[in-house]
Amino acid sequence: MNILFLLHSYPKIGGIEVVTETVSEYLNKNHNLYYLSRIYDDSVMKKPSNCFYFDSKEKSRSIALINDIIERHNIEVIINQGPFLPYQPLLENIKHQKDIRIISFLHFSPGFEFQMIKYKWMTEKDPVKRFYKKIKTMLRLNTLQYNPGKIRDRYRRLSMVSNYVVVLSEGYINSFRDSYKLHDHSNIISIPNPSRYQLSDNISFREKSKVVLFVGRLEFESKRVDRLLDIWKNIENKDGWQLKIVGDGPCRHELEEKVASENIENVLFLGQRNNIETFYREASVITLTSSYEGQPLCFLEGIQFGAIPMAFDVSIGIREIIKPISPELLISSFDISDYSQRLSKIINTPVYREKLFDSTMVHSRRYSLKSVGILWDRLLEGVREK
Repeated sequence: MNILFLLHSYPKIGGIEVVTETVSEYLNKNHNLYYLSRIYDDSVMKKPSNCFYFDSKEKSRSIALINDIIERHNIEVIINQGPFLPYQPLLENIKHQKDIRIISFLHFSPGFEFQMIKYKWMTEKDPVKRFYKKIKTMLRLNTLQYNPGKIRDRYRRLSMVSNYVVVLSEGYINSFRDSYKLHDHSNIISIPNPSRYQLSDNISFREKSKVVLFVGRLEFESKRVDRLLDIWKNIENKDGWQLKIVGDGPCRHELEEKVASENIENVLFLGQRNNIETFYREASVITLTSSYEGQPLCFLEGIQFGAIPMAFDVSIGIREIIKPISPELLISSFDISDYSQRLSKIINTPVYREKLFDSTMVHSRRYSLKSVGILWDRLLEGVREK
């Protein structure tokens, strides 16, 4: 089968791009894969023959390009890997559309736009503008708050043009239907993201270090690492444990200043790293303190190495990863004190920590490339028959 992935950027280091690379590794064995995007990263781009790029934002030229690629490479399936709503007019104007199967993959939690707008003001650096944006949000004067129908209509149209809409967890099927007010959701299915790392059966509990890990972008809108620092500060008996923060972003300097001014001990800011496996391998615990999440890739990757996941209960995707391992790792939002107590219990109780490690390793198998790849095989077979 000839498959065209439609992305905003490719290749590039980012969650959706990493997932696309991982899924491609599995699909490459039986399918011919092509990629079409707007942006590429010069540092990783080698201009392979199966990658194409829009040279204009003009709608007519973009439609002509995608139709040309479809005809020249006999594309049978298009995967809107995002999905990126600006590509919707292209999908609606594909020649011979009845012969092309379209899959739209939602890599976020359904309705995330309505969650995001609540916290968008936090990213504003100017204090006056930040105050104004906060008041505007509280009064529900943002576009998505007073006119949510516009975004819902775009998702309804996307659902209509797609043979399948894929969400990250089973619970998101009803969430997608309810968030975007769909009448028919029979074409919505769920497939989780796979980890790019192999299952590490050789890892033992004794190899783990006294490390609590965070991996992600340092920003206040969603990730809220400031909460993690408050949690870490509350833990009195650290006994040599370290909090390692891997990632970069606009709030790094502010977070480093918080650590210094509040004298928070044993915190290391390690910046952006390409090879994260080393940190997953040593970490005993991997944490998130986000305001909203879809299905965090750092958890899917970390648990492959037995890193125990902890997070606030902010989404179905988080819940479906953590709850099977242990409900005690899922913290009511946003209870800093309870989070601190539970993390303290883990790092100071080796027997309890080993039990959680064993459970983490067992449940990590669900997100291996082999397990998720089988679901992709079923999807493509269904598309072929539909």
